Amino acid sequence: MKNIKGIMLVGVIVALLITHAVYADTIDNAMKLCAVFDGTGMLSEKCNISGLSQSVDVSIDTSSREANEICNQVTSMMAKDKVHFDEGWKIKIFSPFSNGKTIATCNLPV
Repeated sequence: MKNIKGIMLVGVIVALLITHAVYADTIDNAMKLCAVFDGTGMLSEKCNISGLSQSVDVSIDTSSREANEICNQVTSMMAKDKVHFDEGWKIKIFSPFSNGKTIATCNLPV
């Protein structure tokens, strides 16, 4: 059941990001990505953008395996749709049960 949620989450994120200009800057894209994550209703806390660590941080009640799948699917679809970020930016996925440790990390497309 959780895998279906992950696929739905990826589909919603990509569909909404495609509607935005692909030439927006990194912070704009990060804010849009966070807004989409927040809009899914699947996060255990509000999405956060960290300029210091160059990351979009999300917390999802899921396994690390599924978090890695979500992370990889989101980034590959964003790259395919030409949504790009400055080098070094990443998605960091946490679980509400991971004690602040990431359960998945992937680089956002450059």
